[in-house]
Amino acid sequence: MEDSTSDDSVNVTFLPSGKRVRVKKGFTILEAAQEIGEGIRSLCGGKGSCGKCKVILQKGEVHKNPEPHERFLKNEDAILACQSKVLSDVEIFIPVESRLEKQQILSQFLVKEKDLSPIVRKEYYEDAFLPEIISKKGYSLATSAELEDGNLTLVLRGRSVIAVEEGDTRDEFFGLAIDIGTTTVVLSLISLNDGRVIDIKSDYNGQIIYGEEVLSRVEFARSRKDGMKILQGAIIDTINRLIEKAIDNFSPMRIYDVVVSGNTLMTHFFFGKDVEYLFSSSDVRVDRISFISTARDLGLNVNPAASVMGLPPVGRYVGGDIVGDVLTSGIADSDEISLMVDLGTNGEIVLGSEGWLISISVASGPAFEGYEIKNGSRAVEGAIDHVKIENPESPPHFTVIGKGKPSSICGSGLIDLLAELFKNRIVDFTGSLQKNERVREGEDGLEYLVVEAEKTSTGKDIVLTQKDIDTLIMSKAAVCAGISVLLKKAGLDIEDIRRFYIAGAFGYYINIENAFTIGLFPEFPSAEIVQIGNGALAGAYMVLTSRRKRDLTEKIAKIMTYFDLSTDPDFMEEYNSALSIPGNPGLFPTIYPKYV
Repeated sequence: MEDSTSDDSVNVTFLPSGKRVRVKKGFTILEAAQEIGEGIRSLCGGKGSCGKCKVILQKGEVHKNPEPHERFLKNEDAILACQSKVLSDVEIFIPVESRLEKQQILSQFLVKEKDLSPIVRKEYYEDAFLPEIISKKGYSLATSAELEDGNLTLVLRGRSVIAVEEGDTRDEFFGLAIDIGTTTVVLSLISLNDGRVIDIKSDYNGQIIYGEEVLSRVEFARSRKDGMKILQGAIIDTINRLIEKAIDNFSPMRIYDVVVSGNTLMTHFFFGKDVEYLFSSSDVRVDRISFISTARDLGLNVNPAASVMGLPPVGRYVGGDIVGDVLTSGIADSDEISLMVDLGTNGEIVLGSEGWLISISVASGPAFEGYEIKNGSRAVEGAIDHVKIENPESPPHFTVIGKGKPSSICGSGLIDLLAELFKNRIVDFTGSLQKNERVREGEDGLEYLVVEAEKTSTGKDIVLTQKDIDTLIMSKAAVCAGISVLLKKAGLDIEDIRRFYIAGAFGYYINIENAFTIGLFPEFPSAEIVQIGNGALAGAYMVLTSRRKRDLTEKIAKIMTYFDLSTDPDFMEEYNSALSIPGNPGLFPTIYPKYV
């Protein structure tokens, strides 16, 4: 933040929040927003390639980069925050569609079995003398103890005393299981006495203001000397705020163990590990071991001696969150062949059973998170999340997150909408829009009118364009092709899969039947379908509460084979056959004959 007395600095005021910051002339509006923590959507992190940071200049002067404005805005009365440099004091209004609104965050998680054996424990002694206990028990003292006698509670990790507390504090014995997502963070406060979930809190990942897409943050870390420190500080600050919200009538000093789960890059950012080596070559190898630090070293507001563990990664694109998913699903302990999918910007897919696991990652793109879609968004308040069309002539029925007027369509709504358009013959099997009273010519070609302007919160029509449909089909084709290639490599077909696990927030909220209908996943006629919710958080919980599960995570990471599909000839063949709805007839034994 700049000195307010500087002659070459200007004031930037953001509305409707009223936040104000003073920056140097020449700062972009997005950079000014980052200085003060104002949330403006930016998938690309300021490169001018996504067009999502639209804002309204109400007062003052800016210099606009003409090319991206021409490409994204055309006749709109708006400017791009990342491509507009401030030249004077300015007032900037952030419209609804450009704000980082409250997101629908998945905090539910499924744990099949509980095995309560945390790595920390408490022992209580009455009228005790600490040196005598240490000597008699053969313990080592790993903390500076101000108390030496009286009624004492010792906190131990193995045979090491990490805390000495006055009185009997055995009832206050807690740990944290944390899912660090690219967009959101979910923190679960756990009683280590009985495994109960005391509270769950969630919020946006504080790094999001530096780019919603993870590679934008990588670029931020690379381009600034203090970039990694800023990103690490942002996620630590987020977690500390969630800790403050989660604790009630006890001290955060009573939290003695922390387990985090996240993709490979998020885990590196959290632990402050350099990410440059991950992009040094196409054949990057990561150490498949857990990340270990202490709360003191990371700056977490819990007991300073608390151990902080990050679930081990498998590779650059298959991280500890996927290991957590596998642990939660139980694939590695089952004699039945299972498939697990966790979808985001990348789709991670794991096939296997007891003793063997094969994984891939597909670049499904951000379409199912609402990006590259004209009226798309994440699952935020105002987003259409489910759609039903009764017949080709009727307008769509829909539900909206937050129950207000719609402003956008999120991933689950996009899947429903495309499936319903296909079922009603408004879109044919090639993905082309057909003649219909709601299909019209728009700025970008043919488009389907989803909601009229007077019924939206933005005062603009919500549409699905032909370009949007093409983008969705390419995204779903990548996922389906990845699954098909994985089955081929294992010598299996769709009938051999006995359990199909869908992990993550996106998979939890989608209509599975509609996902099959558009060809996002093949049909698995013999499989039980299980939506495991936040498998990454569940995995962190299991590791926090069980020594056996903690040991199993590294075994899972080490036995998992990873295939890189970027150079695989089978992938392009399967991908091309998936560029229709639903796709390869052999993968859709009931849907294909019903609708095509």
